[in-house]
Amino acid sequence: TPPTTPTTSSTTSYQCCPSNRACCRSTQSTFYTKGGTTTTTTVRSTKGLTKPPKANDVSKRSAYIRTRRLTIWCNDYHISPIYDIKHQLKPFNVEFLDKSLSGACHETKTCAKNLKVLHVGNAMMPTEKVRQEFYEAYKNDVEMNRVDIFMCFHPVAMCELFMAFNRTIIVLASTRYELGRYKKEAWMNWNKNLQIIAKNDRNVISANNLYDAEYIRYFTGIKPIVLPSLCSYTNASYQPDMHKPVLIAPIHGKQFHMEFRLNLSNTLEKLKIPINVSDLREVYKDRYEYSQLVQHPAIIYVPYQVSLMSLFEQYRMNIPLFFPSLDLLADWHFAYRVVRERTWGGVIEDLRNSSLISGVLDKHRPDPNNEFDRNAIYYWLKFSDYYQWPYITYFDSVDDLAVKLSQTNLTDISEKMSLYNAHVEKDLHEKWRGILEKIN
Repeated sequence: TPPTTPTTSSTTSYQCCPSNRACCRSTQSTFYTKGGTTTTTTVRSTKGLTKPPKANDVSKRSAYIRTRRLTIWCNDYHISPIYDIKHQLKPFNVEFLDKSLSGACHETKTCAKNLKVLHVGNAMMPTEKVRQEFYEAYKNDVEMNRVDIFMCFHPVAMCELFMAFNRTIIVLASTRYELGRYKKEAWMNWNKNLQIIAKNDRNVISANNLYDAEYIRYFTGIKPIVLPSLCSYTNASYQPDMHKPVLIAPIHGKQFHMEFRLNLSNTLEKLKIPINVSDLREVYKDRYEYSQLVQHPAIIYVPYQVSLMSLFEQYRMNIPLFFPSLDLLADWHFAYRVVRERTWGGVIEDLRNSSLISGVLDKHRPDPNNEFDRNAIYYWLKFSDYYQWPYITYFDSVDDLAVKLSQTNLTDISEKMSLYNAHVEKDLHEKWRGILEKIN
């Protein structure tokens, strides 16, 4: 049902099956805009389409799905999540129209070219005028009319731009979902639009990590599915050279970093443990090859985020990982704000004791953006990737880390990680198969 006294616009476009140019669907769309919220109603003609086989005819149904190639559109500010999905969906013969707005898009040769209306400066927080202009520019666009799916990762709120086109939307959060919707009104409007997206069965609300899935659920009541990043594109696996140093992943907070390094060096010397430890960015100042990283015996983390693409890569390469225990990290964060990219307040150094908007779950659940309550910090940190994955080694102190570095069977851990990763890959393949078949 449209809002009261809506602004309406009607348009007819034609969408053709890529495999059969004579097979076109005429599409009549009406969208409603009020208070920043856009909804659509659509009537599509199926004239000329091959009628799909009955659901119980599995062989014919599979053949029908294979002949229907899906086209996915993405405008993103991060190159890694979409790069990973491209590799995950290769077996399904999916076409991507990747028009990246990331500053690193040159690395994957996906920089947006000839993109209408949108650019780096306006797509993160598009005004109502920009959204309307984008729709008008593309409603009859030949390339756009090939699109079956819009995917949004970073920021997922960019999917608001695509609602008027009445196609399948896949929201796949890789960080806190209000990115680009920092003000209270914008965040609340995004929640309303996300609810509209979620109510349509053909759409998918997901996250690549449990933390962001729970975070979305806290503020919307929507329960996203978790579709972790696979990062099989590394094409590398653990092959340690024990003469190379154990690496310390980047730590945010200069003072804490210096103290941690000094304490670890002193402890290794005191306990006479002959292990060489170096900062990753000392060994590889600019960039590294995956084939180089897998030669190091292990990587130590004091994480600055709850989920990282580089962490996905390292875990999938079966590199043994050492993390502070949940209790220790909660203490360190409460005292030193080490996981500073957990909240947007931490990123911009404007720490808060509450979120701008209220959660919708029970009142006893702590606020995820409260940086001044140790219990809230502990509660939310437990959803971090490194407390969800098996075969990560946890330390309760710097002394404990030194001992575990010397006593842990790294090869055994790596082999177990490899088996687990194979299971994750198989499970993800089936999840994506189900999603794409449902869309078809």
